[in-house]
Amino acid sequence: MKTTLRRTVGALLATTLAVGLSACSSGDGSTAGSGNSGAGGNGSAFPVTVEHEFGETTIESEPQRVVTLGWGDIDNAIALGVNPVGYVRSANYPGLQPWAQDAAGDIDAVDLGNASEPDYEKIAALEPDLIIDVQGGTDDEQYSRLSSIAPTVARPAGTNVWQVNRAPATRQIARALGRVEEGEELLTELEERIAQTRAKYPQLEGKTGTAVLVYDPSTYYGFQDRDGRGEFIETIGMRLPESIRARDDGSSFSVQVASEEVAMLDGDVVLFLTDDQNFVPTEYNELFGRFSAELLTLTPAERQAISVNTPLSISYALDTLVPRIADAVRG
Repeated sequence: MKTTLRRTVGALLATTLAVGLSACSSGDGSTAGSGNSGAGGNGSAFPVTVEHEFGETTIESEPQRVVTLGWGDIDNAIALGVNPVGYVRSANYPGLQPWAQDAAGDIDAVDLGNASEPDYEKIAALEPDLIIDVQGGTDDEQYSRLSSIAPTVARPAGTNVWQVNRAPATRQIARALGRVEEGEELLTELEERIAQTRAKYPQLEGKTGTAVLVYDPSTYYGFQDRDGRGEFIETIGMRLPESIRARDDGSSFSVQVASEEVAMLDGDVVLFLTDDQNFVPTEYNELFGRFSAELLTLTPAERQAISVNTPLSISYALDTLVPRIADAVRG
């Protein structure tokens, strides 16, 4: 299992962004899924009991038909050697993302749509023996319905919806799959890659950066470090502006910023997340033209990579996005 991330990273290094984008399709989602095709499982690890926000779940034997409902949960399952039979994906990025497709190889998984509301009938039709929703928004009612279909593992106790960071999410899923050791190896290998990247681009250390969702011309959201997009800023050695931290009241993973307040987003780099690939910040809001920060609009794949915030996706971002940021800071 220790080769999984390294093999994926090597492939990503050899894959251009354009090819990666074309690789994200998973088909029409009409197949029923063929079960766990991962190798190297540890059946002796079971039964396992996983504590989570809604109590605890005992998984009696190694799962063979896993459904993932959290945003990046499929990434972690694949990286740990388990190809799910069904998965939920982002509303603005259909199909498997390029890093997941690359790692999974020949995967036969049903696309269950976006993460807003589980499609219980489709999930039940897949006959899962384990449902994972760690990086999602499951509430009590949804958990009750899901657990009536199959044993369900939710986000760690004490965490909020959509606010489970990379390491705890990976560990939660690794435990549910009986692959704790492999999960730790995955995180260790990623930390080694992060350290190598930071050493390669020392100009990023201590610089301020903000990941900004462009909602509409009058509303923007700057992400805190409880969210993957904010955590990514700090992962690569940068820091969030104090103006963003000062607005953090603990109730959300982002700070809403009105059009006339955008100056608080300024710093060394601003990363814009938008559906419009022709987005030009200074044309969208003239106040961005007064920024001292370098302004970068992310590609769809880059946007998703830092949003789902998994070892596989962050590895992809280290290869594709970090060089762009480093060039901007250097320039």
